[in-house]
Amino acid sequence: MKPIKRILAATDFSPLGNAAVERAIMLAEREKAKLHAVHAFPKLGALNAILATGEGLRAQLRAVAQENLDELTRQAAAGAAKISAEVLEGSAAEVISRAAGDFAPDIIVIGAHAKGAVQQFFLGGTASRILERATCPVLVVRQPTQADYARVLAAVDLESDSTRVIDNALATARHGQITVAHAYQSPFDSRLHYRAISAEQLEHLAENEATKAQSRMVELIAAYEQTGASLQVRVIRGHPNPVLFDLAAEMNADLIVALRHKGSRFEETIMGSIARLLAYYAPCDVLLA
Repeated sequence: MKPIKRILAATDFSPLGNAAVERAIMLAEREKAKLHAVHAFPKLGALNAILATGEGLRAQLRAVAQENLDELTRQAAAGAAKISAEVLEGSAAEVISRAAGDFAPDIIVIGAHAKGAVQQFFLGGTASRILERATCPVLVVRQPTQADYARVLAAVDLESDSTRVIDNALATARHGQITVAHAYQSPFDSRLHYRAISAEQLEHLAENEATKAQSRMVELIAAYEQTGASLQVRVIRGHPNPVLFDLAAEMNADLIVALRHKGSRFEETIMGSIARLLAYYAPCDVLLA
């Protein structure tokens, strides 16, 4: 990932929406980056349907939204960040997509929502569309912003684009301890059980898979040895979903970095399910590269 020099953040003024702007401010001050913060204001038709109001009150509400956004970003004035704040009309996904096209950010920062049905509505809708449209990494803020990232879990599948995960982890958590993790399984594990393969044979297959994974991990990490990056490595047997959540809890991770998708429709469905699960339920912030 290239250095973070342009950051786009969006808030709906919810606690986690505001935390996203606060996290973006922290990144901008650290990286001496430009920050553009936006808030999506409903279009006239949608607002009239809700409030049955005229243009006068609508203008007042928009002015209040701009004041709230300005106040939220004012804390950056004392830092080195160059910041702008703008209220734009449209849905959140439309506004962020339009702002990203105009601003060309290196990273987009958005807030998650509360757990349960409401969370799944927003993440399944707004955040999902943002992830589909974004041409840069998207940081989903799931916790209040308190300090720079210190314990980072970088989840890799050991394919060629695994470097994208590590690069983003290094750029976003410049001073954090980064653990690069891979979860592996024996090929067709469940089917082998049904064929009555012995436990010894199954364990042998698992050991072979572990050896291949360890070798590929060494090759992956070798590319970063000359950079001076401090990377810890974990290769763990099991399905990525429970492995990543268990490891994040064990590490007390404050950031998980993973790939957003793999490319083809089928691969994106499989890998996207992991990314989506992290965005829904991870115990910490999630950066989807």
